[in-house]
Amino acid sequence: MNASCQKLLPLYAPEIYDQVIDLPVEKPPLIFITEKEYLELKSEVGYYWQAMHKKAVLRENKLKQIIKEQKGQIRDLRNRLFGKKNEKKRSSKDEGKSKSLDSKRPRGQQPGTKGYGRTARPHLPEKEELSNFPENPICPNCGKLYIPDESKKAEIIEVDIKAHTRKIIRCGRIPKKWVKCILFDDRLKSCGQAIHELL
Repeated sequence: MNASCQKLLPLYAPEIYDQVIDLPVEKPPLIFITEKEYLELKSEVGYYWQAMHKKAVLRENKLKQIIKEQKGQIRDLRNRLFGKKNEKKRSSKDEGKSKSLDSKRPRGQQPGTKGYGRTARPHLPEKEELSNFPENPICPNCGKLYIPDESKKAEIIEVDIKAHTRKIIRCGRIPKKWVKCILFDDRLKSCGQAIHELL
């Protein structure tokens, strides 16, 4: 009686009423091994996971070092950008000026303005030197005659440097705690006058 009540399903029915039905799963074959082989396989799996753990720890330490270096770089860049020296406050004099006065001109002497020129030294003696040109000077490159030009003048300031020795005369009558050394020249006639001027 039980056999007549059971309904047998086909082994593979892909679609019934628009539903997907999974394929039947076959049982895996049974493999018999000894206990010793089982323990060896288990220990090999343990060694594998230990090696993987060591790799993961090394990788984690390396990444921590990289993060530490990058945080240091970020801290350094922030200090450069937002440090004390970069955040100077304007003085009260500058606050009165409007931003419209701050133009985009470059600093220094502006193009087209008159310069200061050389410092005049009228107290120096002048010595005139003329260039020794031949009567008809000719350019060696083009073969044309030179044209004398009066606007080409040059001033050279020459300084004569003379070697000399300077004698320092010390006076033994002045206590050392007042003055270490006194230089005598034409202005100072006596030690008393020198002390008076130094004090």
